[in-house]
Amino acid sequence: MTFRQRLKFYLVGFGMGMLVLIMIINKRGCKGISTQKMEELTFQKWDISDAMRCKLNCLGFSADSLFLKDVKTCKVNYSADATNASLKPCSNYVLESTAKSAATYTLLVADCDNTSKLLDIIVKTNCSCK
Repeated sequence: MTFRQRLKFYLVGFGMGMLVLIMIINKRGCKGISTQKMEELTFQKWDISDAMRCKLNCLGFSADSLFLKDVKTCKVNYSADATNASLKPCSNYVLESTAKSAATYTLLVADCDNTSKLLDIIVKTNCSCK
C-alpha cells in the first residue's frame, strides 16, 4: 500500500467518524457545566428569606419572577470558596452576575435536593438591609 492509498484510507475513516460525531452532538446538544448547573438551579423552588428579599429590592428585583429571569444569565464561579459547615448536605455555589444582568451582584446559593436557598447577596451599592 502506497502512502497515498494509506492517506486516502485514513481520511475516509476520519470523515465518517466526524459525520457520526456531528450527528450525535446535534441530537444531544453540548452544554458546559456552568450552563447545566444554572438550568438546574432555575427550575428548582427558591427559598428566600426576608433579609434577602430586602437586598433584592435594593437591586431592583421587586418580584421573584424578575429575579429568577435575571439569575438565568449568571455564571457559576467554581473557584470561589463557598463552603458553609452549617448546611452540610447541600452543595454551595457562588453565582456571579454577567454583563447581561440588570444589576451587578454575587449570590451565595445552597443547592439542596429540590430547593435552592439564597444564603447571601453581595452588592456593590449601599443597602440598609440587615
